[in-house]
Amino acid sequence: MVRLPSSRSLRAVLAGAGLLTTVLAAAPAHGDDDGATPYDAPLLMTIDRLDPGYVPDHGPVVISGTVTNRTTETWHSIDVYPFLDADGVPIESSGELADAADSDPTAVVGERMVGPDWPVSVSTRVGALRPGETATYTLTVPHADLPSTTPGVYWFGVHALGQSSDTPADDVADGRARTFLPYVGHTSADPVDVSVVVPLRRRVAYTAAGAVARPRVWQYVLSENGNLGRLLAFGQAALGQPVTWLVDPAVADAVKRLADGNPARSLAPTTGPGPGNGGGDGSQSASPSQDPGGSDAQTDQEPDRAVPGAQDWLDVLQAQLRIGDLLTLPYGDLDMSAAADHAPDLYKRARDHASVLDDWDVPGTPVIGSPSGYLDANAMLLANDDSVALVTDQMFGRREFPDGPPGATRFNGHRLAVVASGAGAGGPGPDPRIAPVALRQRLLSEAALRVLRGDTRPLVVTLPSTVDASGADEFWSGLDADWLHLTSLTDALAGRTERVDVSRLTYPDDQADYELDATVFDEAEGLMRDGTSLQRMLTANDTVASEVAGEALTATSYAARPAPSDATGRLIAARRWIAGRQAAVRLTGPRGVTLSSADGSFAVTLANRLRQPVTVQIQAETDSGIAVDVGDPVELGPKTRTTQVLDAHTSKVGVHQVRLMLTTTEGDQLGATTLVSIRSGQVGEIIWVIIGAGAGILFVAIGIRLARRIRRARSAS
Repeated sequence: MVRLPSSRSLRAVLAGAGLLTTVLAAAPAHGDDDGATPYDAPLLMTIDRLDPGYVPDHGPVVISGTVTNRTTETWHSIDVYPFLDADGVPIESSGELADAADSDPTAVVGERMVGPDWPVSVSTRVGALRPGETATYTLTVPHADLPSTTPGVYWFGVHALGQSSDTPADDVADGRARTFLPYVGHTSADPVDVSVVVPLRRRVAYTAAGAVARPRVWQYVLSENGNLGRLLAFGQAALGQPVTWLVDPAVADAVKRLADGNPARSLAPTTGPGPGNGGGDGSQSASPSQDPGGSDAQTDQEPDRAVPGAQDWLDVLQAQLRIGDLLTLPYGDLDMSAAADHAPDLYKRARDHASVLDDWDVPGTPVIGSPSGYLDANAMLLANDDSVALVTDQMFGRREFPDGPPGATRFNGHRLAVVASGAGAGGPGPDPRIAPVALRQRLLSEAALRVLRGDTRPLVVTLPSTVDASGADEFWSGLDADWLHLTSLTDALAGRTERVDVSRLTYPDDQADYELDATVFDEAEGLMRDGTSLQRMLTANDTVASEVAGEALTATSYAARPAPSDATGRLIAARRWIAGRQAAVRLTGPRGVTLSSADGSFAVTLANRLRQPVTVQIQAETDSGIAVDVGDPVELGPKTRTTQVLDAHTSKVGVHQVRLMLTTTEGDQLGATTLVSIRSGQVGEIIWVIIGAGAGILFVAIGIRLARRIRRARSAS
């Protein structure tokens, strides 16, 4: 098995900054942060192994774990005993199981297996524990002491009894851990299909310059202690058993970028010959407020900023996807419910957006689904492809669905998989509810109850993102019951033809209130347009628009819901970054031009301050009395300028204001403009008319005088 990298170095950094101490102090002393009843017994117990996780046909059940002294005094004579609710009424429904999982951890739910009531007394002596000290225990419960008459789910666990200077020896448990133990017995029912979904989704954010934000946090997230590292290791521990991976392609792309040194957005050529193809553009390291034209603003980035562990994580993921079942979310984990209201066209863009998963050529099934499992009807209808919808069973109200959720069904040609929220919630306290054994026992119990009531619906379980990977092998190896068939989600859904009206599903108001607002989608679509215009401006780059679109899509994620203002701010910053690069291509012209006739010309200057070639077009806004020939598109090399001569034609006398602007060849405005005042040359024609008229009068006067002289001469003769 490939091991994920350790995060000890990062933990040391965080501890030095005081951050790790704060995080650990904020965590509960025992159990996960799920709102369970606090438990402050002096001895802390865990169940780390339960083999098998159900009542077998023959043979014992072995339970083992740890005991920790969480007090400031030494505890003596510590004995550990199993307990079992063998004589009580077993749990027989999912509702009862959920209530049991949420029950007070100090409640009496079973009888300690000690004394004359039990055929064999089972116990282990731990002895003494100093403050903070931990010891292990192992108990073997004979088959004769296990339930063997009434099928159902039974309470099972361990008690620790001891004494200290302040606490005398008594029969009250000083520490306890509880779990569920299902008993199915002999049954002719078909095994229930069980699919375990491992979700690889999290917030992906980018800097204004297009690098993955907070790379040090990602280093921890990808490590064996981070949620993405834990989840990947948990699924990897299945060792060939069916695993269903739920992947946001944007997460894989972000990790790929981190493995490649986390480069910022590149404007470098990607088409045609040249050593710069695929390389970084110097302008990428400039901040949005810097002038991208200066050499200081275009210094090269650090040669190697690869995040430790990123490539290892990516390699493990690729290997696992080749042997597991892949479900692909829309790129960026699009908030489907919000997109249906504010930007329905984004779904197709998110679904079609290329990612590193395409390079791996791993077949996958498109899916939609929120982390909470809630999708409104509009979101499900927005998917116009063959995607599978993953929804929580909480959406199936008892009034609309008195027989419970269908488990797997179809709507409008789509497959719909119902996720069992209870099975993913884990076991009862006081020990951690989503520890691997606790999670497995809840899953086994839910599956057993379905078998006992003849329920053929597949059991779909999504692992919580905070699951602990240590002990994952115990989780997977314990799913070996004859009445349970571990399979992929794709196979579990095959052949399901039951129909459901999605308008009958429950979508709570608080979920609707939590959706992303229109501002995020407006800015995301604006950034996509800006990325397209940026690519159109660049002569030899045909990838930056897709790169920018991917960044924009990540801001419309479910993961952005807790901080929509941050997502909006990042989108605005990225748009400013692009505007700064477009502003680096400048247009200047004369303030005023006087034409000597109705037709004339004047010159403007175009300057490219970027290190990459650009192609631009001059556009002119004029009034009805003048027209300007802007000429053909202009290609400017890196750090170059050129002069363009424009022809003007006037039809009216007067001064005309002409606004010149730079655009792409497709007409996208780039921001550079200049205003030129052009004085019409029509006055020249009037002058020639006046001169001609004056000449005519002069010639007429000369003719008159000559005629008079001739007459006088004749009279004198």
